[in-house]
Amino acid sequence: MTIIRTTCPRCGEVDLGPASILLHARKGDREGTYSFICPACLDDVEKRADRKILALLISAGVDTEDRSRHPGHIGPDQTEPGAEEHHPSGPVFTLDDLIDFHFLLEDDSYIEESLQSFV
Repeated sequence: MTIIRTTCPRCGEVDLGPASILLHARKGDREGTYSFICPACLDDVEKRADRKILALLISAGVDTEDRSRHPGHIGPDQTEPGAEEHHPSGPVFTLDDLIDFHFLLEDDSYIEESLQSFV
């Protein structure tokens, strides 16, 4: 498998596979950007890519998103104008809920009972 080494602004050098990177370029442009989720800190990272970097990433097997077909492209940290935010109904999941869930996952009888409902 091809390993691509790039940098995260928070973590420094990180190694990624081609499937972990998305290349954004416009048809005919000599520059673009590429984005990935840092495997260390899980931040969304977007970096500029000149002609040479575009060619290297494409030759390594990175998927390309053609922005010329999506002129109003919305990035991962942006919302579409006029779009409503969706908030799920129900109580907020708290740290205490997470701890309770952790202990439930350690309880084999609870898991067995839960799985019986799927059979």
